[in-house]
This record gives sequence, structure tokens and C-alpha cells, in this order.
Amino acid sequence: MYSYISGLLRAKTAQAAIIDNNGIGYRIFTAQRALEPLRLEDTVKFYTYLLVREDELSLYGFPEMEALALFEMLLTVTGIGPKAALNICGAGSSAEIYGAIVTGDVGWLTKVQGIGKKTAERLILELKEKIARNMGDGGGFMLSTGAQPLSTSGALGQALGALLSLGYQEHEVDKHLKQARALFGAEATVEELLKAVLRTMAEGR
Repeated sequence: MYSYISGLLRAKTAQAAIIDNNGIGYRIFTAQRALEPLRLEDTVKFYTYLLVREDELSLYGFPEMEALALFEMLLTVTGIGPKAALNICGAGSSAEIYGAIVTGDVGWLTKVQGIGKKTAERLILELKEKIARNMGDGGGFMLSTGAQPLSTSGALGQALGALLSLGYQEHEVDKHLKQARALFGAEATVEELLKAVLRTMAEGR
């Protein structure tokens, strides 16, 4: 029904933006991370998802299309509702969240409020192959304009392709990939390389 809504940002709450569009105020639930950089009275655009239930009609949205795509994907997981999906979206960038799922990082996911070990494992179980399949189709999730197709030239090339599809730039990950390759050797798997790179980048090393 609504692809996006743009207008003046009139107010912000803990998890919602109030946008004035031609005299109508739309309340759009979003992650606090998405709200923080926005200033009141600025013109903003939110890509939206309309939730329709018997007792509820609510708008959810994000300033970036990739964040909305992640939110919608999270809603397909058994037991994940809008509140839990927003908490996950607010825990990091889309690339970080996709990376945690792809590499099976239960520890990272359980740091999200309301996400326990069983829920984290379910997220990984239900989404890991879906994410990998989309990467393998050649286009990735287009999380940034720098996304490139997944390479098939060995584990190192596949790991690089996966990172590019997650929204990272080659110059950001090149050093970390070389370090991971040196650590694990020529027989390193894609999963080992991804885990090592995402861990060292998260630690700021």
C-alpha cells in the first residue's frame, strides 16, 4: 500500500518517527539506530512496511531500502515479530547482521535484546541458506552501490564476494582477508575466512 513516505520529521520517540506529509502525521516504527542521525524539521524519507492484523494497523520503516529488506526477511523467521525484528535491525548495520547470520555467530545475535540462544539458532537455520542462495545468484542483496557478484574462484574469492555482497568495500576487507588466509592457510574454508574477518573488523583491529 505504501512504498515510502516522505515529509517533515515532526517528532521522535524511542522507536518511532512522526512524519508530516501534507498535513497528515504518520507514525512509523523504526530502530533507534535509524532515528539517531535524523533532526527534527528535516525532510526525510522512510521506506515502509504496513503490518495488518485484526487488532492492529501499523507502519514500520527505515531511511534505507536495504534496512527495510532486512526487516522484512527477519519477519519470515518463525517466532520473530516486528518488535524483535526492530531490535535486531538496531543492533548493527545491515552488513553486520547479515554477516552474523551467514557465519552462524550465535554469540553476536544473543547480544540483541530479547534474542536468546534458541531464537538465534533459528535465525541462522532459517536464513543462512536463503542469504547464501541470493549471493550465489550473482547479485547479492545490493546492500550498497559497491556490491558485486559472488566470485567462485576459490575460498578467498568467495569470501571476498560474500563481503562485497554484504555491503563492504574491497579496500576495507583486503587486509583482514590476507590476515585470515595467513592464519588458516591454503585449506581455509569460506566460513572460516568470513568469521575471522568479521570478528577482527568488529574488534576494530
